[in-house]
Amino acid sequence: MNIALTGSSGLIGSKILKDLHDLDHEVLRISSSHSCHKDNIFLYEELLSKEISFKADFVIHLASINSNLSELEIPKEIELLNKVIDCMVNLDCKNIIFFSTIKVYAENSFSQNLMGVNETFPKLPECFYGKAKERCEGALIELSNKKNFNYYIFRLPPVLINQPKSSIGKLFWLVENGFPIPSFRIGDLNQRSFLHYELLSHVVKEVIELGAISSSKILNIADSNPISTNDLLRRFGLSINKKPRIIYLPNFLFKAMMRINRLQLILCRLFGNFYLSNAKLKEEFKIPKHF
Repeated sequence: MNIALTGSSGLIGSKILKDLHDLDHEVLRISSSHSCHKDNIFLYEELLSKEISFKADFVIHLASINSNLSELEIPKEIELLNKVIDCMVNLDCKNIIFFSTIKVYAENSFSQNLMGVNETFPKLPECFYGKAKERCEGALIELSNKKNFNYYIFRLPPVLINQPKSSIGKLFWLVENGFPIPSFRIGDLNQRSFLHYELLSHVVKEVIELGAISSSKILNIADSNPISTNDLLRRFGLSINKKPRIIYLPNFLFKAMMRINRLQLILCRLFGNFYLSNAKLKEEFKIPKHF
Protein backbone atom coordinates (compact mmCIF):
# COMPACT_ATOMS: atom_id res chain seq x y z
CA MET A 1 0.00 0.00 0.00
CA ASN A 2 0.99 3.63 -0.52
CA ILE A 3 0.49 5.71 2.62
CA ALA A 4 0.84 9.47 3.09
CA LEU A 5 1.64 10.35 6.70
CA THR A 6 1.64 13.68 8.53
CA GLY A 7 3.31 14.13 11.92
CA SER A 8 5.91 11.43 11.22
CA SER A 9 8.54 13.14 13.39
CA GLY A 10 6.29 13.16 16.47
CA LEU A 11 6.15 10.69 19.34
CA ILE A 12 3.37 8.53 17.88
CA GLY A 13 4.03 9.32 14.22
CA SER A 14 7.65 8.11 14.33
CA LYS A 15 6.50 4.74 15.70
CA ILE A 16 3.72 4.42 13.12
CA LEU A 17 6.24 5.29 10.39
CA LYS A 18 8.49 2.43 11.52
CA ASP A 19 5.54 0.02 11.69
CA LEU A 20 4.47 0.94 8.14
CA HIS A 21 8.00 0.46 6.81
CA ASP A 22 8.29 -2.88 8.62
CA LEU A 23 5.14 -3.99 6.79
CA ASP A 24 6.74 -2.92 3.48
CA HIS A 25 4.30 -0.10 2.82
CA GLU A 26 5.55 2.82 0.75
CA VAL A 27 5.29 5.94 2.92
CA LEU A 28 5.26 9.56 1.76
CA ARG A 29 5.94 11.87 4.69
CA ILE A 30 4.22 15.25 4.60
CA SER A 31 6.14 17.88 6.56
CA SER A 32 5.55 21.49 7.50
CA SER A 33 9.24 22.25 8.07
CA HIS A 34 11.57 20.43 5.67
CA SER A 35 11.76 18.56 2.38
CA CYS A 36 13.97 15.67 1.29
CA HIS A 37 12.68 13.97 -1.84
CA LYS A 38 15.18 11.11 -1.73
CA ASP A 39 13.70 10.19 1.68
CA ASN A 40 10.16 10.72 0.36
CA ILE A 41 9.58 13.83 2.51
CA PHE A 42 7.56 16.64 0.93
CA LEU A 43 6.32 19.97 2.17
CA TYR A 44 2.57 20.61 2.10
CA GLU A 45 3.21 23.42 -0.38
CA GLU A 46 5.09 21.06 -2.71
CA LEU A 47 2.22 18.61 -2.76
CA LEU A 48 -0.26 21.41 -3.39
CA SER A 49 1.71 23.06 -6.20
CA LYS A 50 3.46 20.24 -8.05
CA GLU A 51 2.47 17.15 -9.93
CA ILE A 52 3.95 14.07 -8.25
CA SER A 53 3.69 10.45 -9.27
CA PHE A 54 2.86 9.15 -5.77
CA LYS A 55 -0.73 7.98 -5.46
CA ALA A 56 -1.88 7.29 -1.89
CA ASP A 57 -4.26 4.55 -0.82
CA PHE A 58 -4.55 6.20 2.62
CA VAL A 59 -3.67 9.47 4.28
CA ILE A 60 -2.94 9.24 8.01
CA HIS A 61 -3.23 12.67 9.62
CA LEU A 62 -1.38 12.82 12.94
CA ALA A 63 0.15 16.28 12.77
CA SER A 64 -1.01 19.02 15.11
CA ILE A 65 0.15 22.55 15.88
CA ASN A 66 0.67 21.34 19.47
CA SER A 67 -1.36 19.83 22.30
CA ASN A 68 -1.30 23.09 24.32
CA LEU A 69 -3.05 25.28 21.82
CA SER A 70 -4.01 28.85 22.57
CA GLU A 71 -7.36 30.16 21.42
CA LEU A 72 -5.65 32.08 18.60
CA GLU A 73 -4.10 28.85 17.29
CA ILE A 74 -7.41 27.03 16.79
CA PRO A 75 -7.80 28.39 13.19
CA LYS A 76 -4.25 27.18 12.41
CA GLU A 77 -5.22 23.63 13.42
CA ILE A 78 -8.21 23.77 11.06
CA GLU A 79 -6.07 25.30 8.32
CA LEU A 80 -3.64 22.39 8.70
CA LEU A 81 -6.49 19.89 8.22
CA ASN A 82 -7.66 21.78 5.11
CA LYS A 83 -4.14 21.56 3.66
CA VAL A 84 -4.09 17.81 4.22
CA ILE A 85 -7.43 17.37 2.48
CA ASP A 86 -6.25 19.54 -0.44
CA CYS A 87 -3.15 17.33 -0.68
CA MET A 88 -5.43 14.29 -0.96
CA VAL A 89 -6.57 15.57 -4.36
CA ASN A 90 -3.02 15.55 -5.79
CA LEU A 91 -2.41 12.17 -4.17
CA ASP A 92 -5.60 10.78 -5.74
CA CYS A 93 -6.61 9.51 -2.29
CA LYS A 94 -10.14 8.74 -1.08
CA ASN A 95 -9.36 7.45 2.45
CA ILE A 96 -8.17 9.37 5.50
CA ILE A 97 -7.47 8.31 9.10
CA PHE A 98 -7.73 11.32 11.40
CA PHE A 99 -6.53 11.25 15.01
CA SER A 100 -8.70 13.26 17.34
CA THR A 101 -8.87 13.25 21.15
CA ILE A 102 -11.21 12.38 24.00
CA LYS A 103 -10.86 16.04 24.98
CA VAL A 104 -13.66 16.76 22.47
CA TYR A 105 -15.99 15.28 25.12
CA ALA A 106 -14.62 16.98 28.24
CA GLU A 107 -11.70 16.91 30.67
CA ASN A 108 -11.06 14.49 33.53
CA SER A 109 -13.58 14.92 36.34
CA PHE A 110 -14.01 13.86 39.96
CA SER A 111 -17.68 13.17 39.23
CA GLN A 112 -19.01 9.84 37.95
CA ASN A 113 -20.34 11.39 34.72
CA LEU A 114 -17.33 10.41 32.63
CA MET A 115 -17.70 6.65 33.02
CA GLY A 116 -18.25 4.46 29.98
CA VAL A 117 -18.28 7.44 27.60
CA ASN A 118 -19.30 6.33 24.10
CA GLU A 119 -19.38 8.08 20.74
CA THR A 120 -22.88 9.51 21.32
CA PHE A 121 -21.76 11.36 24.47
CA PRO A 122 -22.26 15.14 24.06
CA LYS A 123 -19.16 17.06 23.01
CA LEU A 124 -18.35 19.74 25.58
CA PRO A 125 -14.64 20.46 25.09
CA GLU A 126 -13.11 22.71 27.73
CA CYS A 127 -9.52 23.20 26.56
CA PHE A 128 -8.56 24.89 23.29
CA TYR A 129 -6.98 21.68 21.96
CA GLY A 130 -10.27 19.83 22.44
CA LYS A 131 -12.19 22.69 20.82
CA ALA A 132 -9.80 22.69 17.85
CA LYS A 133 -10.17 18.95 17.32
CA GLU A 134 -13.96 19.21 17.58
CA ARG A 135 -13.97 21.84 14.85
CA CYS A 136 -11.57 19.75 12.75
CA GLU A 137 -13.91 16.78 13.04
CA GLY A 138 -16.79 18.95 11.83
CA ALA A 139 -14.77 20.31 8.91
CA LEU A 140 -13.63 16.81 7.95
CA ILE A 141 -17.19 15.47 7.92
CA GLU A 142 -18.43 18.41 5.84
CA LEU A 143 -15.58 18.19 3.32
CA SER A 144 -15.92 14.41 2.97
CA ASN A 145 -19.40 14.97 1.56
CA LYS A 146 -18.27 17.74 -0.78
CA LYS A 147 -15.09 16.03 -2.00
CA ASN A 148 -16.27 12.43 -1.92
CA PHE A 149 -13.83 10.69 0.41
CA ASN A 150 -14.27 8.42 3.43
CA TYR A 151 -12.74 8.71 6.88
CA TYR A 152 -12.11 7.09 10.22
CA ILE A 153 -11.98 9.58 13.08
CA PHE A 154 -10.27 7.98 16.08
CA ARG A 155 -10.72 9.68 19.47
CA LEU A 156 -7.72 8.84 21.65
CA PRO A 157 -7.06 8.96 25.41
CA PRO A 158 -3.42 9.33 26.58
CA VAL A 159 -1.22 6.86 24.71
CA LEU A 160 1.05 4.67 26.83
CA ILE A 161 4.50 5.17 25.39
CA ASN A 162 7.53 5.08 27.68
CA GLN A 163 9.16 8.21 26.35
CA PRO A 164 10.57 10.85 28.74
CA LYS A 165 9.12 13.77 26.74
CA SER A 166 5.53 12.66 27.32
CA SER A 167 3.66 13.36 30.58
CA ILE A 168 3.18 9.64 31.22
CA GLY A 169 6.80 9.01 30.29
CA LYS A 170 7.91 11.42 33.01
CA LEU A 171 5.97 9.44 35.62
CA PHE A 172 7.45 6.19 34.30
CA TRP A 173 10.91 7.74 34.52
CA LEU A 174 10.36 8.36 38.25
CA VAL A 175 9.44 4.68 38.68
CA GLU A 176 12.44 3.50 36.66
CA ASN A 177 14.85 5.58 38.71
CA GLY A 178 13.37 4.75 42.10
CA PHE A 179 12.31 8.29 43.01
CA PRO A 180 9.46 8.74 45.52
CA ILE A 181 6.16 9.67 43.88
CA PRO A 182 3.77 11.74 46.01
CA SER A 183 0.16 10.63 45.63
CA PHE A 184 -3.18 10.39 47.39
CA ARG A 185 -5.55 7.54 48.23
CA ILE A 186 -7.91 8.76 45.52
CA GLY A 187 -5.20 7.63 43.09
CA ASP A 188 -6.14 4.04 43.99
CA LEU A 189 -9.82 4.62 43.22
CA ASN A 190 -10.08 6.77 40.11
CA GLN A 191 -10.90 5.19 36.74
CA ARG A 192 -9.02 6.40 33.68
CA SER A 193 -8.78 5.11 30.13
CA PHE A 194 -5.43 4.80 28.42
CA LEU A 195 -4.32 3.40 25.09
CA HIS A 196 -1.42 1.02 24.68
CA TYR A 197 0.48 1.96 21.55
CA GLU A 198 0.31 -1.69 20.44
CA LEU A 199 -3.49 -1.48 20.22
CA LEU A 200 -3.30 1.75 18.24
CA SER A 201 -0.83 0.15 15.84
CA HIS A 202 -3.04 -2.95 15.53
CA VAL A 203 -6.09 -0.88 14.56
CA VAL A 204 -4.16 1.17 11.99
CA LYS A 205 -2.90 -2.07 10.41
CA GLU A 206 -6.45 -3.45 10.36
CA VAL A 207 -7.73 -0.37 8.54
CA ILE A 208 -4.95 -0.51 5.95
CA GLU A 209 -5.51 -4.23 5.36
CA LEU A 210 -9.09 -3.39 4.34
CA GLY A 211 -7.64 -1.61 1.31
CA ALA A 212 -10.25 1.16 1.55
CA ILE A 213 -12.70 2.68 4.02
CA SER A 214 -16.15 1.54 2.94
CA SER A 215 -18.13 3.92 5.16
CA SER A 216 -17.07 6.86 7.32
CA LYS A 217 -17.07 6.34 11.10
CA ILE A 218 -16.09 7.98 14.39
CA LEU A 219 -14.65 5.55 16.95
CA ASN A 220 -13.20 5.73 20.44
CA ILE A 221 -9.97 3.78 20.54
CA ALA A 222 -8.83 2.81 24.03
CA ASP A 223 -7.87 -0.18 26.14
CA SER A 224 -10.95 -2.08 27.31
CA ASN A 225 -10.41 -1.68 31.04
CA PRO A 226 -9.81 1.60 32.88
CA ILE A 227 -7.14 1.79 35.53
CA SER A 228 -6.37 4.02 38.50
CA THR A 229 -3.38 6.35 38.40
CA ASN A 230 -1.50 4.48 41.13
CA ASP A 231 -2.24 1.08 39.58
CA LEU A 232 -0.88 2.32 36.27
CA LEU A 233 2.43 3.09 38.00
CA ARG A 234 2.40 -0.28 39.76
CA ARG A 235 1.72 -2.11 36.50
CA PHE A 236 4.57 -0.32 34.79
CA GLY A 237 6.86 -1.09 37.72
CA LEU A 238 5.92 -4.77 37.50
CA SER A 239 6.82 -4.79 33.79
CA ILE A 240 10.39 -3.66 34.62
CA ASN A 241 10.70 -5.50 37.96
CA LYS A 242 10.67 -2.30 40.01
CA LYS A 243 8.29 -1.43 42.79
CA PRO A 244 7.19 2.21 42.54
CA ARG A 245 7.81 4.29 45.66
CA ILE A 246 4.34 5.79 46.04
CA ILE A 247 4.21 8.14 49.05
CA TYR A 248 0.65 8.74 50.26
CA LEU A 249 0.02 12.31 51.36
CA PRO A 250 -2.71 13.03 53.93
CA ASN A 251 -6.25 13.56 52.66
CA PHE A 252 -6.60 16.97 54.37
CA LEU A 253 -3.80 18.20 52.08
CA PHE A 254 -5.75 16.99 49.05
CA LYS A 255 -8.83 18.90 50.24
CA ALA A 256 -6.78 22.03 50.85
CA MET A 257 -5.19 21.86 47.39
CA MET A 258 -8.61 21.41 45.79
CA ARG A 259 -9.57 24.89 47.02
CA ILE A 260 -6.90 26.45 44.79
CA ASN A 261 -8.03 26.58 41.16
CA ARG A 262 -4.66 25.93 39.52
CA LEU A 263 -3.87 23.03 41.85
CA GLN A 264 -7.38 21.66 41.38
CA LEU A 265 -6.74 21.43 37.62
CA ILE A 266 -3.48 19.55 38.19
CA LEU A 267 -5.09 17.13 40.65
CA CYS A 268 -7.98 16.50 38.27
CA ARG A 269 -5.57 15.81 35.42
CA LEU A 270 -3.72 13.28 37.58
CA PHE A 271 -6.51 11.69 39.61
CA GLY A 272 -9.77 12.48 37.81
CA ASN A 273 -12.07 9.98 36.10
CA PHE A 274 -12.48 9.44 32.38
CA TYR A 275 -13.53 5.95 31.33
CA LEU A 276 -13.94 5.57 27.58
CA SER A 277 -16.08 2.80 26.08
CA ASN A 278 -14.49 0.99 23.12
CA ALA A 279 -17.51 -1.24 22.41
CA LYS A 280 -18.03 0.26 18.96
CA LEU A 281 -14.37 -0.29 18.10
CA LYS A 282 -14.72 -3.98 18.99
CA GLU A 283 -17.71 -4.27 16.69
CA GLU A 284 -15.68 -2.80 13.86
CA PHE A 285 -12.34 -4.60 14.28
CA LYS A 286 -10.90 -7.81 15.69
CA ILE A 287 -9.27 -6.64 18.92
CA PRO A 288 -6.90 -9.02 20.79
CA LYS A 289 -8.38 -10.12 24.12
CA HIS A 290 -5.48 -8.78 26.18
CA PHE A 291 -6.52 -5.24 25.20
